Amino acid sequence: MRKFLISTALMASTLAVAAPAAAQWAQPVPQGYAYGYDNHGQARRLEVRVAQIRREIQQLDRRDILSNREARRLDEQARNLQQRVRYIGQNGIDRRERYAVERQIAQLEQRIQREASDGNRRTGYNNDRDRDGRIDRYEDDRGRVRG
Repeated sequence: MRKFLISTALMASTLAVAAPAAAQWAQPVPQGYAYGYDNHGQARRLEVRVAQIRREIQQLDRRDILSNREARRLDEQARNLQQRVRYIGQNGIDRRERYAVERQIAQLEQRIQREASDGNRRTGYNNDRDRDGRIDRYEDDRGRVRG
């Protein structure tokens, strides 16, 4: 019985001393992947979002909500953004890069909304004039006919 207890105690102490040494030989985790650089799913999500924006621009252009010039400029900006997302998505996307791209996407969406709501009108068109012939934007009579 004594031989069994001594051998068990010796084996337990050997394992307790050897455990920290075994932990030192663990495979190291590469620093880039540990901090979120391998985010191909996030890059894909951003790419899909930009593709949806480009489809929206094309739809607005087809329905003549955007002028040809506005649609061309917006589509060019969206295409450049899409190329940037593809480029940074090849090696994994950094947190700061993702934030910068999301900010640019939000700015592009705001610009699309602003361009779509302007109605492609310039001051001086006949539909901007009231009954008295003055331009509505600059008149001070609030729609009343001057006598």
